[in-house]
Amino acid sequence: MMTRRNLLATGASLAAISVDQAIAVAGQAGEVSTGSASATSANALKGPFDTLRDYISALDAAGLLLRFDRVDQDAYEASAIMYRLRDKFGMWGAPAFLAEELKIDGEWVKGPVIFNDQGPAGAECVAFGVDPVHGDVRASYRKAVAYFMDMLEASGGSFVTIDPVDVPAERALCKQVILRGDDIDLTRFAFIKGNPGDAGRYINTGMVFTEDPDMGKNFGTYRCQLKGPREISVNSEPNQSGWKMLMAATERGEKIAKVSIVLSADPVIWMISSTRVGGRRGDAPVDELAVAGGIKGRAIQVVRSETNDHMIPANAEMVIEGEIPLGDYKPEGPYGEMLGYQGRYKAENFWMTVTAVTHRKDPWIMNNFTGVNRGAFKAAGTAMSRVRFKRLIPEIVDFHTASEAVGMTYISIDKTKPGQGLEVGEKIARSIPLSKIVVVVDKDLDVLNHKDMLFAMGSRWQPNTASRIFDELRGMPLDPSLVNRPMTSKIVIDATKQLPEEGGPEKFAELNRTLLVEGAPGAFDLVDEKWGEIFNEFARSQLS
Repeated sequence: MMTRRNLLATGASLAAISVDQAIAVAGQAGEVSTGSASATSANALKGPFDTLRDYISALDAAGLLLRFDRVDQDAYEASAIMYRLRDKFGMWGAPAFLAEELKIDGEWVKGPVIFNDQGPAGAECVAFGVDPVHGDVRASYRKAVAYFMDMLEASGGSFVTIDPVDVPAERALCKQVILRGDDIDLTRFAFIKGNPGDAGRYINTGMVFTEDPDMGKNFGTYRCQLKGPREISVNSEPNQSGWKMLMAATERGEKIAKVSIVLSADPVIWMISSTRVGGRRGDAPVDELAVAGGIKGRAIQVVRSETNDHMIPANAEMVIEGEIPLGDYKPEGPYGEMLGYQGRYKAENFWMTVTAVTHRKDPWIMNNFTGVNRGAFKAAGTAMSRVRFKRLIPEIVDFHTASEAVGMTYISIDKTKPGQGLEVGEKIARSIPLSKIVVVVDKDLDVLNHKDMLFAMGSRWQPNTASRIFDELRGMPLDPSLVNRPMTSKIVIDATKQLPEEGGPEKFAELNRTLLVEGAPGAFDLVDEKWGEIFNEFARSQLS
């Protein structure tokens, strides 16, 4: 019988059996859960972490990581594993997983490759040294949000910054191996083609470092198609910071933009690269590595790139340096994007000649199944949004932009007057491009629970009186339904209990569950004590 200990210690060869069997075995062994293991290893490192490897070790100890020996990506096994994990455990409960080797274009390529590294909600706690709530992904996430809310409260509503510190190249992990010229061959590394519909293999977790004399420094995560041993595309969508900087350099008449692409840095830097936690507002300069240092509570160690002046995280697994010829474009895409649809083929896109590659010995590569896994951590961004919106909209109680239903935003409010739901929803729709469908609910419902949101729309919303449609607001450019990109129509749904002044009933009916809790306050505790193990046993049986 395979035990969880054996699974973790040996990295058992689960790729030899079917995806369903592999996940079932892992579930029986206690490896996969809807939340983290209740007890972590006494010797496990505590976050925040300085390297990806330390963080992955902590996920392993917390029971949030699956290990696979060999995965045949020519047969798209890694892709199917990610979909199956999401099918079985949801976007918030699916564990991270690691493949030691992958078959790519007929060859077995050494990894490891890490997938869904920031996907499980419990990981949001593990990364920052907070104990997750065993068996409850929403509670774990709320615990992580509370951690950042406390941090923001202590610092006056914004993340503090700690300037990076320079380290010599000989102390930089990312400089253990330095490749130049004909020694560079990116095709030898375990970058994969994630979907048969993609144009090819992609470097899709690269943090692209750019700089502008007015906008300052920036790094962001943009998809990069692997075109050859020393050539990659660099896709940055219009109005993203990297795109603005490249276009500004083009308009100044510059011929070359020098960039560094950092792969597999620590989880805080990766989170900032993939979200708006860095706090950039418009083109105002901000040092995102200083923000990362502030969140971690210590300075990020940086080192100068080999062929340009970008200061990059010294503890990253790999750095790809290169030059983008401005005004010269090549085709790129298509690629599976964040809304779960195939992203557009682009006849003209930025591309880069690679001038140097530096990496740790036997580098660890991260891959992001964009639109399938949850992506980067959300708790810090949610906390920042709650603080910001609380200043503008004091009645907001909670706020959630759904990773598993991109375009949906849920807000709960403490409703005190007629028209308040539509008023709050409009402010959100106008200020957040991603929010295409804004649902406002009462404070008694959980914005992290899709069932609660559907329940509110089905029983509290009247479409003819509690809706507001906007014909043209700024939307998400990757939305496949857009015609006049990036503009979109939007709708605000007021699914709060409608007051009589809003056309609602004179008295809104009470929830049956509320009446049960109030009328028999000990009933749930009694049932959990008497029969809780029966419920747990049934839940375990669903993994077999």
